[in-house]
Amino acid sequence: MSNDLAVKNLAAEYAGHFDFDFGPEGVKLTLLDDAPDELRQMIKDVCGQISPETLVQVYEALNAISEAEDIYQCEIDEKVCGLTLFCKIARHIEKIAVS
Repeated sequence: MSNDLAVKNLAAEYAGHFDFDFGPEGVKLTLLDDAPDELRQMIKDVCGQISPETLVQVYEALNAISEAEDIYQCEIDEKVCGLTLFCKIARHIEKIAVS
């Protein structure tokens, strides 16, 4: 797919808007305040809401996409992010990247 590089770059850029908070209750993944509106909207569109669980799922998908040779044949930890959700995220990222 000719748009793979744009998709991978956008996924990496979006993954950069996540941060790990190390608190007394353990590690918590958060979305930075400067995260683009498109990223926030994508999370809501594909996951229904922004929550600690959905942030982990989206972060896993974004990292897998950004590091993959082929974004639709990369390895994903399905215990973290299910395949159906991963495909929705990949298609959404691709749509944003090529528009």
